[in-house]
Amino acid sequence: AAKGEFAKQGYEVETLRIVTQPLGELVSGLSDAQALGFLKTFDDLSAKENFLPSVGPAMLRDSDDPRVMHLLARALSSLPNIEGNAILAGEDGIHWKVIRESAALVRYVTDNSPHSQGNFNFTGTAMLKPYGPFYPGTYHTGSGKQFSIGLEGANVVQEVFARTHGDFDASVAELTRQLTVHAKVAESVGQRIAASKGWAFMGVDPTPAPLGDVSIGAAIETYSGSRFGSSGTMTAALIITTAVKAVPVTQIGYSGLMVPVMEDKLLARRWAQGAFNTDSVLAYSAVCGTGLDTIPFPGDISVDQ
Repeated sequence: AAKGEFAKQGYEVETLRIVTQPLGELVSGLSDAQALGFLKTFDDLSAKENFLPSVGPAMLRDSDDPRVMHLLARALSSLPNIEGNAILAGEDGIHWKVIRESAALVRYVTDNSPHSQGNFNFTGTAMLKPYGPFYPGTYHTGSGKQFSIGLEGANVVQEVFARTHGDFDASVAELTRQLTVHAKVAESVGQRIAASKGWAFMGVDPTPAPLGDVSIGAAIETYSGSRFGSSGTMTAALIITTAVKAVPVTQIGYSGLMVPVMEDKLLARRWAQGAFNTDSVLAYSAVCGTGLDTIPFPGDISVDQ
């Protein structure tokens, strides 16, 4: 239904995504072997039916069973499509045990998945509410039959910055307008689907997500006129975040700026050139909030590091 509705509006639906209840609930009462068998069936089904599968958080809080994290580590190492996450902090504070288990998972998946790429299907989130559309951080804790919509819109940012020529106020205003155009379409489609199918529409995440050649790094360089990481990068991050948060739709998920180093070709190139580093991305997160995203670390990094 969603694909058809968006096609009528001239949009291409890149992916359909299905998130289960949190992994611990999903496999409750199963042995590890049974759970892995079930997850393989889910993974195979996703390939057959062309959707992206997520099992949500393996741990939502420190009191959760760490064995579920160990199960997720094995699944991420052996199944190509399954995604999952862990919640590192919430309104109840920092989850130190979850952080430790997440580090151990990343180390295990580094050593046991083909080319260490299973780690692309895992994230640790902090203060992220449920029902967002973006993977791997999304999760749900409700009754089901809920959906949200996200946009791959980094190219929209670049088009706006090419027209506004480094003018801060004009960039915020025009980017807000252009993101609103697309987000309003998504919201309208979501509301129609909810009305016709009886599902609950949770909202739109107007974050202008990049992927590959659709580069947020290139968009920011268009604004600053210099390499990503140079003077002006932080200002561009602020413009994007300000515009996103001003989009007048029901918002869900990150609603900010993503800087996914290894999923954006230009960002990956600039990282390799030494134009920015982990500290830089943390600094940009002061205005965009999404933190470290697909950061490359040395293959021999330890759990403690």
